[in-house]
Amino acid sequence: MVLEAHLIKIAPDVSSLQIQEVIKVIFKIGGRIEIISGKVLIASFDNKYIGTIQKRRGVKFVGAVNFRGRKISKVTKKVSE
Repeated sequence: MVLEAHLIKIAPDVSSLQIQEVIKVIFKIGGRIEIISGKVLIASFDNKYIGTIQKRRGVKFVGAVNFRGRKISKVTKKVSE
């Protein structure tokens, strides 16, 4: 099982009990909660469970998130003498 970060957006009219149900489902499938901010969750779980999360009442959007940044190449300028 490969854990990948996912953004989960909850509908604005959802109660805190429904959000708790979504969190319980994430824990049941072996995932973990990374960040909770208002009606947005960032959770790590296997991609094959996206449908399971999307079927929960009040879930508006589920999508993968990539936090690995791009490498920045070092630019050096040679000065002639």
